[in-house]
Amino acid sequence: MKIRSVATGATLCALTLVSVALSQSAAAAMRPQSLGAADQNSTAHFHVYLPLSNTAALDQLLQSQTDSNSPNYHRWLTPAQFKQQFGPSPATVAKAKALLQAAGFTVVGEKTQNLDVEGPVSAVEKLFNTQIERVQMKSGNVKLAAAGDHLNMPQSLAAMGAVIPEFTVHLAAHVHSQVLRPLAAAHPLAAPSSLAASAAAPASPPVPRLADADSFFYATDMNEAYQLPSFQTEITPLFSRQRQQIAGVGAHIGIVISSVISPADLANAFNSTISAGSATDVQAYSAHSNLPVPTVTIRPVDGGSGAFIAGTSDSDEASLDTQMSLGTAPGAQETLYNLPELTDDAITDGYTAVDEDNIVDVVSSSFGECEQDFLPAANGGTDFTSILKTFHALFQQGNAQGITFLASSGDNGAPACTTAAFDNNPVNGTNLVLGVENPADDPNVTAVGGTNLQTVGKPGVDDATYLSENANFDPRVPEEVATNAAGTEFVTVGNNTWGSGGGFSVIFDKPLYQFLVDTGSNVHRSVPDVALMMGGCPGDADLAVQDCTVLPRSAAIVWIGGVPNLLIGTSSSSPQMAGVLALAVELNHGRLGNVNPLIYSLSALQTITGGERAPQEFQFFHRDISGNNNGFTVVPGQAYSEVLGNSTLDVKNFLQLQQAAAAGTPNTASNP
Repeated sequence: MKIRSVATGATLCALTLVSVALSQSAAAAMRPQSLGAADQNSTAHFHVYLPLSNTAALDQLLQSQTDSNSPNYHRWLTPAQFKQQFGPSPATVAKAKALLQAAGFTVVGEKTQNLDVEGPVSAVEKLFNTQIERVQMKSGNVKLAAAGDHLNMPQSLAAMGAVIPEFTVHLAAHVHSQVLRPLAAAHPLAAPSSLAASAAAPASPPVPRLADADSFFYATDMNEAYQLPSFQTEITPLFSRQRQQIAGVGAHIGIVISSVISPADLANAFNSTISAGSATDVQAYSAHSNLPVPTVTIRPVDGGSGAFIAGTSDSDEASLDTQMSLGTAPGAQETLYNLPELTDDAITDGYTAVDEDNIVDVVSSSFGECEQDFLPAANGGTDFTSILKTFHALFQQGNAQGITFLASSGDNGAPACTTAAFDNNPVNGTNLVLGVENPADDPNVTAVGGTNLQTVGKPGVDDATYLSENANFDPRVPEEVATNAAGTEFVTVGNNTWGSGGGFSVIFDKPLYQFLVDTGSNVHRSVPDVALMMGGCPGDADLAVQDCTVLPRSAAIVWIGGVPNLLIGTSSSSPQMAGVLALAVELNHGRLGNVNPLIYSLSALQTITGGERAPQEFQFFHRDISGNNNGFTVVPGQAYSEVLGNSTLDVKNFLQLQQAAAAGTPNTASNP
């Protein structure tokens, strides 16, 4: 999104109690504060990305790597091989180095797609004919930014197709989650409330879980609801006599986000007790599992974000991402790529680190920014779509190396964008308009939308059996946008929505795999691809328009700063999907690359075999869900929608484990 000062009216909500939240489209930050002109002798560090070569051959390779009939099927490249075959041409690299060095810069490093460059601010201002200023970000970090929000690229670099993501800090992503309230506060259904949380793990009484009483879910609840294979499921790999447990063992998940986590919170998500009235959630993983409680390795990017600070949107997001992904695949390794903030230069550096490290198999990103914010019309005529093309090249490299990228589709429903006219001149009376977010819009990324999930417990059993889902949006109070630096003057933006992000890209064409299913367009990339639980009824829901507190809504339970909280957003569904694909990596004995061709092939197979009425073993996706994201609808029997993509998963069927036992009651050996 384009960063601007934002405040949103709060709403009292029975589900969220006194939750006060910024609108999700405004969740990035206030506009960076200018600290004045940069010191001419201070050092600027930036990256020069150069275009890939042999792109037609790369497209052909990527297609063949996911075609089981091709000799290139799942034959992945190393970063060195990718650079040799598809990296920027040596002549272009040499020319760029010479130009930069002649301008007074030092090339301090070279990666597959970029040059690491350092030099004095005076040299930056001279080469790019742009004044550089110091700005302070929401995180407190001080960065260098171009006055006027963009560099003036010299013709010599522009002719090479060079892209420099730095210095454009007005473009930044926002997280796709919102905290409703701590579970240590009063429970809306208990009178009087006796809600308590502890890190102990006593024996579980046969009482309802919060999943059934309130539609509040741990990952283990969703493991049962979405029919994951039992934690005790084992297979015998080819050419091996040793049976192998299916829990993500040997797979490696990557999380890209701008915060670290609290290891104690992750531990509590696996071993703790939450009770509320007649409902109790006991997480006793260590008592029922043969595997240790998973941990997370922190990989700082550009210095990272610093220490964990509970209560920020970034720390909330990191906690949600790690607990949902590892709760779904507790046997997997996980590395968190910790960015200093969600500006495009930091995100680009994060994906570059993922590709260059080449250690993770599946990567989840729970953030996004409207792709229309990069268009010239939204930026006074300056085109920033080259940044999206740089992301795309990094996703292509990762796919060629076998890495799968996932991204949450967004929480603003279909109207996820401000108009170009508003971006250039904010005025009252504007409504949010249809649009999709990046990186979910990229065809080399799997976009994950979301639903509200309801489960039911069997009498006397502490379980969470799938009952139903809906994809209905919640209207939100108008977003208030500050129009002056002091934050004292505002305009309002209407059509503010909470729901599963989806629609059509204006940047990316329809990829070949989407022709397997009717996606609503023969020209444009459609979003999302799949969905899982995201939840609803945000803190800024407009209850006067629609009282979502009396409607079937749901939320995820996430420990943050030693306290269990309720969170909602497609930031829950994307890391869940990362956990599912970690199981698939283990079953495949290796990486999967871009899984979208697989997803659409299974969807087409389900349609051919009867769709909603296909034999049980061919029901890979739930096709009995209805809903509306304030732009598009989904109805029962529909194969694809711009609300849920191909819909939510029956995971056992999706993984081709139809004969395996399913994950059962949470806090048991089949679902610890």
